[in-house]
Amino acid sequence: MPIGGNMMQSYMEQQLGSLHDASAPSVTSYKDKVFSFLIGTFVISILPYLHIGVFHLWMWVPDKPVITRNNCTCSCFDTVMRGEYEQPGTTGYKHVYFNATWQTFRIWIFTIVFVLLAYESIKYLIPLVRRRKLRASMFALYIVNIYPHYYSWWSYFSYYNEDFYTYFKHHLWFTITEMITTCLVLNLSDIRNEIISWKILAITSINVMHILVGGMDQFIADVIYGQGRNFHKARNIGLMIPDCLHVIIPLWELYRFAKRKELKINEICYKEEIFLCILFISMGTLVGRLM
Repeated sequence: MPIGGNMMQSYMEQQLGSLHDASAPSVTSYKDKVFSFLIGTFVISILPYLHIGVFHLWMWVPDKPVITRNNCTCSCFDTVMRGEYEQPGTTGYKHVYFNATWQTFRIWIFTIVFVLLAYESIKYLIPLVRRRKLRASMFALYIVNIYPHYYSWWSYFSYYNEDFYTYFKHHLWFTITEMITTCLVLNLSDIRNEIISWKILAITSINVMHILVGGMDQFIADVIYGQGRNFHKARNIGLMIPDCLHVIIPLWELYRFAKRKELKINEICYKEEIFLCILFISMGTLVGRLM
């Protein structure tokens, strides 16, 4: 083959190789997005079904009568969503009714925020799973905290839907601190992010505060003393277990980290950090009780 032909072939191979190398990250990123979308859609879609379609319908209230759609009417539907097609009065059956109120708008806002946060967290985790960069212990904490986050969304939905705000501020305090915890857990789910004492202590402190406030709120009375109904007990246990695990597992990870580095716990935790933890737990518990 002529020299010019060899040079041309070498040039083409080099260009094709460069094109392949350049496109590889794009293909990987595309796969991550597809997996994130599919898994996110499945998880977010299945939770309400498990909540209402399985737990409520099959386990909690299986004896509720079936609604007769042909004879069902609603007199408190403002029909704004229907435009000129329908007027207020005894409107017929619909699968979903909603009135044009600020409460409905707030329900929509909370729903969108929770859905987007759930999707973004899944989108963050999928590449870690696919590249084997996932810290299993922190991923486990993310999984067990799905129920508390879902419970929060459903609670806000109910508060606004029923105009019942007695526990709104109290619950908001839990939600804000839970979000902080989940952000730290997601960060530590990446094994490339080293275990750092302040992150572990922050997670632990927040959840110790949750345990104290939750215990004084309902857990001790409903579960320990047996004063609550079965669904109260199940709910309180479902909320308490993640809090306990968020104390045990991070401290265990900190212990393992110290052992690997051949350090004592007091060598990786500053006194100021311990003091701030105690201060936060005390003040956070007080705020949680007062709100």
